[in-house]
Amino acid sequence: MTPSHDIMIDLIPKPADDIEMEVVEGEVLLYHPQNTRATYLNSAAAVIWGLCDGTRSVREMIHVIGESYPEANDLAEQVMVTLNQLQENGVLVFR
Repeated sequence: MTPSHDIMIDLIPKPADDIEMEVVEGEVLLYHPQNTRATYLNSAAAVIWGLCDGTRSVREMIHVIGESYPEANDLAEQVMVTLNQLQENGVLVFR
């Protein structure tokens, strides 16, 4: 993990205020009305998004996903990259 990921590992991600979620033909669409921006999630990102409930740390999320997908390579890195992208898109915040 990179130094910035070391800092991030114990943070707790949660959806930004006012995010609307819709499932369209099996794909997850997140919409932030204030920014008038939509974010489409692939299946892996949707799993990560589903764990961003404001109660789990990034470390706990990686553990939960790792139990379900033990064969996943670079799991921590993939989770961190996805969370960073969600934050950059304005749909996720950390506390």
